[in-house]
Amino acid sequence: MKEIYILRHAKSSWDNINLADFDRPLAKKGIDDAKKLCSFLKKHKFNAAKVICSNAKRAKETFDLTADGFQFLIDDATYTDELYFGNIDTVIEKIKETEEELKNILIVGHNPTLHLLVENLIDESIQKFSTCNLAIISFKDKWKNLLPHKCKLKSLIRPKEIKF
Repeated sequence: MKEIYILRHAKSSWDNINLADFDRPLAKKGIDDAKKLCSFLKKHKFNAAKVICSNAKRAKETFDLTADGFQFLIDDATYTDELYFGNIDTVIEKIKETEEELKNILIVGHNPTLHLLVENLIDESIQKFSTCNLAIISFKDKWKNLLPHKCKLKSLIRPKEIKF
């Protein structure tokens, strides 16, 4: 069984209107949500064998704040503009490049791409894919055979619903 963890960046700050969208940092709420998600991930012993993260500041900060929650089997993440500017086909192609021996991958990026990706993979609608939401999707094939509508949504983790 393969798993795809799809994490939308946490809430970003609009305090500095002169910053380009790409350079916006996390807001306090985003930082708090990412830390809460990290604690949840630690408690439930998640791990990731591969990470692909958007180059945008808020996505990188989200990954940095949640990374300790994953029991990583790797030393670093791959950062790419393709998760900032790309579409769902681009992301699916990135996932298909995953080495076959790896059992899971973490994608950190942005809406609307990630929301559409989740719905496309599981072939059902999800009401919202809010900031710092984590979708856990599974499928029973090789990475290179990943196709829309062939996956299952195992869980949708929302920081506002996490209780300790």
